[in-house]
Amino acid sequence: MKKLYYILNLILFGGTVFAFYTVAQDFNKFYAIEWTFFKIQDCQIPNPVTTPCFWGSWAFLIALIWSLNLNKKEILTKLKSLKHLGIFLIAGTIFAWSNFSFVLFKFLKNNGQPTIGCSGQITTNPFTTPCFIGSTIFLVALIWAWLVYFVNTRKNKIGLDQ
Repeated sequence: MKKLYYILNLILFGGTVFAFYTVAQDFNKFYAIEWTFFKIQDCQIPNPVTTPCFWGSWAFLIALIWSLNLNKKEILTKLKSLKHLGIFLIAGTIFAWSNFSFVLFKFLKNNGQPTIGCSGQITTNPFTTPCFIGSTIFLVALIWAWLVYFVNTRKNKIGLDQ
């Protein structure tokens, strides 16, 4: 059973590292162009604080911390917290795929020509953007969290309504 939690933590850790690495690159590019982190309007590229990637990275970190704290709880509290983590991951997955869908829509509307992606960079293929990769990791984490939840409820013979 501990392996299931370990894999969930690993998925969320990977998502967190990927997202913060992407945001760090975005901040580096932004600073190289604007020479400040505090400019929000009239920028050549979007300030990373205004991009979905920035907020998605924080969602990954929150989910990771939440997941790491599951091991410290007794089974009923753990299952309730795991269920709430699953709901949080649903929200994160909807947020991520909505942002990717917008990037894909802009790309298709532009007849496949390069467009501005979710992190404010030029995109030639929406399926190679951080938005798509982050969305996929969120979805995998969501599916795994619910798998862990259902395996635990079956193993412990606990009703789903508790």
